[in-house]
Amino acid sequence: MNYTNLAQNPDYYADTIKLIENAFDYSPSNSFKVDFYPLVNAHNHENCHVLIIDDHVVAHVGVLKKEIKINNEVFPIAMYGGIAVSEKHRGQGLFKELFNKVIEQNKDSALHLLWSDQLEMYERFGFHPAIEQMEFNESLDDAEGFTPTKLKDLNPQEIEQLSVIYDQAKDIRIKRTLPDWEVLKNITSSDLYIKKEGGFITNYFFMNKGEDLNGVIYEIGDFKDIEIINKFGVTWSPYDFDHDDVDRLFAAVLRIGDHQQFSKFIKSYTQNMIVIKEIDSKTVDFDFEISNYKLAIEEFLTGIFGPGRFEELSAIAPLYISGLDSI
Repeated sequence: MNYTNLAQNPDYYADTIKLIENAFDYSPSNSFKVDFYPLVNAHNHENCHVLIIDDHVVAHVGVLKKEIKINNEVFPIAMYGGIAVSEKHRGQGLFKELFNKVIEQNKDSALHLLWSDQLEMYERFGFHPAIEQMEFNESLDDAEGFTPTKLKDLNPQEIEQLSVIYDQAKDIRIKRTLPDWEVLKNITSSDLYIKKEGGFITNYFFMNKGEDLNGVIYEIGDFKDIEIINKFGVTWSPYDFDHDDVDRLFAAVLRIGDHQQFSKFIKSYTQNMIVIKEIDSKTVDFDFEISNYKLAIEEFLTGIFGPGRFEELSAIAPLYISGLDSI
């Protein structure tokens, strides 16, 4: 049995992709290595952790290291994806050992995020559903105003225009540099819709992404055009816009990372409204204004990020983890 990564063992790349696609029942017309290119491309292979038994890949946990910038502070986060175990080797404790090793290697992160509906399983690793996400859509009969294209077809000036729109968003997003935009060009299963005025891109959104986000609008540059945008398909948004028919969902499952980093993150994110005093395995002790509170970790995470955020934080910008970044 060998715990390793694809940078050290690149010959296992094809087998790893096959394992993941089998685990997620990928259709032959789609490709995990396209849909989730930032996670499994060669430049990130050191963070694609695999378990090898008898020369076969039996488990994989991928990590994409990113940052969230709030004001002038930058916080490291770890996003997990492509989590798969071969059917033959499930129920033997192998995944638990691998996943704990990977989490430990990323212990300096302020937050750990992953996307799954297997809540009971990941709760055992300290992950809880959080980050409020609204889902709604309008009639598709009169959808217009945005032109479909592909990110890979944009020139450098147009990419920079997208980047400016992204960076000027009022919500809190994952830090994205121009080189990051170049990497995202390889997600060719994603459709980009752009709005131009005077020859410049003034807004955009991403829709569709291979196997899992067909018909879903999962990243919007500027929500000023939401009434137009949500006519194109099912919309995921951190805002409800007083929509008549909205489902309130959770966007990810979170685990508290390094306690010092996480505490600094929360203080900055809440604009000094919440100051964490202590975190243990089950609870968070914190000060809010002149009072002290102690909540279960799950209650604290949903209170900060939603669903059902603390009313006192209603003026704080929401955390927006888009489907283009999610892995």
